[in-house]
Formats: sequence, structure tokens, C-alpha cells
Amino acid sequence: MEYNESSIFSYLQDNLSADEKRDFELQLQRSPELRKKFDEIARIYTLSENLIRQREVNTQAAWDQLYRRIKRSKTMQSIWNFTRTAAAILLPLFLIYQYFLLPEINRNKIQQTITITSAPGTVTKTVLPDGSEVWLNAQSTLTYPVHFTQKTRTVKLNGEAYFKVTSDKEHRFEVMTPHQIIVSAYGTEFNVNAYTSANRYEVTLAKGHVEVSSDVSKSQETLISGEKAIIEAVSGNMQVASADTYAETAWKDGKMVFRREKFETITEKLSRKFGVNIQMEDEKLREYIFTATFTDESLEEILYLLTRSTPISYTISNPQQLNDSTYTKRTIKITTK
Repeated sequence: MEYNESSIFSYLQDNLSADEKRDFELQLQRSPELRKKFDEIARIYTLSENLIRQREVNTQAAWDQLYRRIKRSKTMQSIWNFTRTAAAILLPLFLIYQYFLLPEINRNKIQQTITITSAPGTVTKTVLPDGSEVWLNAQSTLTYPVHFTQKTRTVKLNGEAYFKVTSDKEHRFEVMTPHQIIVSAYGTEFNVNAYTSANRYEVTLAKGHVEVSSDVSKSQETLISGEKAIIEAVSGNMQVASADTYAETAWKDGKMVFRREKFETITEKLSRKFGVNIQMEDEKLREYIFTATFTDESLEEILYLLTRSTPISYTISNPQQLNDSTYTKRTIKITTK
């Protein structure tokens, strides 16, 4: 599909089919040129909509009434007094509409949103409407509005993402995660690890300051560079600890860095990265400790390297086709030798 001004207007007017809309949004986040053109046309479209609403006001009736009042006036002084009075009435009404009613109308509009999902084995980068950059880890989903029209720049995350937030002292940036955990800042760099399936979430601060709060436990912590918040997903209880910033954010550069990590944690990250099921047949394996760095190795290469340093072995089951023509994930079973 070729995207031009016509297709942008069709998108803004919600005249695209579901497939066309999805394809357009995917192209929008891939093409900086299309995004720039989209933003320009969207601003013009919004101004046109506002002009149409203003034209719906019955100005003719208002002017007719004003004309009759002026005609009945006998002196220019009477005309001046009446005009001054009308201005005194209309100006406050205009200001109320411009600064109170119009923003409220905009807030109540249904926001058009974009949702990005990063497939297994990939790191997806996107740029938000305010210029903030986001790296999305494998099997993670990010949802954000086409335009930030609220006082707070709010996005929703399920999974792991690294945020490089454009500074804006008047508009707070907020990341909402499952279980009502909120990470907020005005301009900084931080990593959020919040997969729905995980028992705990982690927020690691690389630069600046962030606030981490839980609506469940009503607790809140402020982090400084080199710290991380560890939050219990269900209870919302959190604690602050020192963070190995490089190890916990290296994934955005295509690396997997483990420093004295339990084997259970390593297999969880491998499962998400490569989209597989990893089963440990021996409970003792969960407590094995590893230190390693992987860059562009395949899953099979990583498993082989692990067997060279630990008395473990593994088998890989191929995907099975289901009745609905989909396939199961590959399953890796790990046992002790």
C-alpha cells in the first residue's frame, strides 16, 4: 500500500479497514518521513476541525440582535457603551471556552493509540511523539497515543523496555505497568522490566532521577543513578538496591550479560528472547550460579557453552502443529549428567 496525503486523511477520519490501519501504523513507526508528514497533516486537520466547530455557532442570530440594538441607539455614545458592554460579556466567555472548555473537550476525546510488539529474538526501537526513544525487548508490548495531548505523557508497558526520555519540565513522563506500578520522570534514562508473568518487577536508573510508585501498596521511592527498585508484582512492596546498570541494560545493544545469576533467571531470559519453553528436570539446577556474556550466539550455541562449564545436558523438541494450524513452541529439557 502506498501511503500519501490521501491515506493519512483516511486514517485520521477512521476510514481505513482494520488491516489497512494496522499496516499504516506499522509503517508510521518505521518511516521518519511518513511520521513527519503525518504530524504536519494531523495539526492542520485538528485546526480545521476546530474551525468547523466554531462555525457551528449561530453568529448570524447574534449579529442580528446586535444590529437591532445599535439601530435603536440615538447617539454614538450609546453605541459605544453597548459595544463595550458586549465585549465585556463575550471576552470572558471566549476565554472560558479557549482555556477551560476546549482542553476538557480534547481530554475527553478517544485517543488514537499505537501498539508495538517486539517478536522473540528481536529488539525493537521506536520514537514517541515527543521525541523520546524507546528500545523494546523480546516479547514486550508498548502502547502510546499518536499525540501527547494531556499534561502527562503516559505510555503502557508489558515486558521490558529502555526509555531515553526527552526533557520537558511541564509534562511529566509516566510508564504504567501491570499491577498498577507507575514509573515517572521529566527527562532521564531508565530500564523497566515488568513482564506480566514475572513475580517481581525491576526499575533500573541509568541517568537522572525517577519516581517509582505502587497504587496497591501506596509506597513510593525516588531513585538516583546506579540504583534500582525491586517491586513485588502482587503486593506492590518495593525495596531499593544498588544496580549493575551495564548488565541490566546491555540487552538493548543485543547482549545478554549475567553476573552471578541463578540458572533459573538465565533460563527465563533465554525463554523470552528465543520464544521457547525451557524445562529443568532437576530442581537443583535452579540454584546453579553463572557469570557469562553472550552477544550474537544462537540458542543452541548458548546451551552448548553452558554444558561445557556445568554438568548438564539438554534435548530440544521440535514444534508440533495444533488443530488450528498453529504450532507449539520448541521445548528444551535440561537435566544433570
